[in-house]
Amino acid sequence: MNRRSILGLLGLAPLILISSKVPTTNPLTANLIKRWKRSKEYTLAVLEAMPAESLEYSPTEQQMSFAQHFLHLGFTNNMFLGILLDKNTYPDFEAMMNADFFLDRPDAVNLMQPDRLEKREATVNKALVAKYVADTFDYVIMGIGTLTDEMLAGGEQREKPWFLEGHSRLDLILRGEGHTTHHRAQAIVYLRLKGIQPPGYSKYNTL
Repeated sequence: MNRRSILGLLGLAPLILISSKVPTTNPLTANLIKRWKRSKEYTLAVLEAMPAESLEYSPTEQQMSFAQHFLHLGFTNNMFLGILLDKNTYPDFEAMMNADFFLDRPDAVNLMQPDRLEKREATVNKALVAKYVADTFDYVIMGIGTLTDEMLAGGEQREKPWFLEGHSRLDLILRGEGHTTHHRAQAIVYLRLKGIQPPGYSKYNTL
């Protein structure tokens, strides 16, 4: 486990012990955890559906690749929950990017503009992307587990970069899931354009 992961886990450990004693009194938090667990399963299923050799497929030169969408959503979820949980505050994006809560990314690929992953075996790149996505979901789920329903309403006045100003803790969690849905949906379109049937919903696979 990398240094930043360890720091994050150590920082959250006391809160996890507290929250584990009162799960029945926090129905909203419990429901959020359930939803994020299902979102993790479906997001990874969509990623898995794309063959490794097509991981960097993009419909146009102006769009991010299939892989980039997943790295982008993972990074953003890590950011939202890190901002929510960290005892430190960050006045701008530059300060935030130096925070210890970020998990190590498997690739230095641009997360905002079209770019290419480092040259590796396609199966290796796919495994690295999948692990990062899973780890960032676990970070979110673990972080939500440290909160009580009462805590979700707070956090609005904490200093944040301008694009997150005025967000409560619940706002950040919901915005993360909405953002995940947005990029996962684009990835599903990429699958369709490649002639691949996306994972469907079923009794055992629902959001």
